[in-house]
Amino acid sequence: MKLIAIPTTVALVSMVLLSACATTTTMSADNAIAARQKLMKEQGAAMKSISDKLKAGQVEAIVPDAEKLAETSKQIPALFPEGSLNAQVSRAKPEIWQKWSQVEGSAKTPEAKATKLEATARTGNAQAAGAAAGDIGRNTCNGCHDAFRGPEIKK
Repeated sequence: MKLIAIPTTVALVSMVLLSACATTTTMSADNAIAARQKLMKEQGAAMKSISDKLKAGQVEAIVPDAEKLAETSKQIPALFPEGSLNAQVSRAKPEIWQKWSQVEGSAKTPEAKATKLEATARTGNAQAAGAAAGDIGRNTCNGCHDAFRGPEIKK
């Protein structure tokens, strides 16, 4: 019985390791650009929804949008593999990779602030939630975009 268990265990461990290796491969530049543009559009939609709900006085209704911001923010660094530039379709500046530690640090900010917004929204305090949402838009999103995103692409 023990002889059978060892090969089975080895096979299982091998499959897990191969699976882990397959999921940690770097995505192509085009796939990274498409994925990050999709993510940023999702974040923009969440911010618009938050703004609309706050204007309508639906403070607690922004919780799912704040959760969405927190979750998607965690993915940002992985969507900027080195060299994922294409001036025809992406506004990412080369400075992203020249100042990578700053980018990584900045990427933690939206998650923390979105989590704070979520907690604030749960209290129903419209003024505090509005201030937290405004801070995310003005300081967090714009701060990174101003530093690391180029001008609009003319088509």
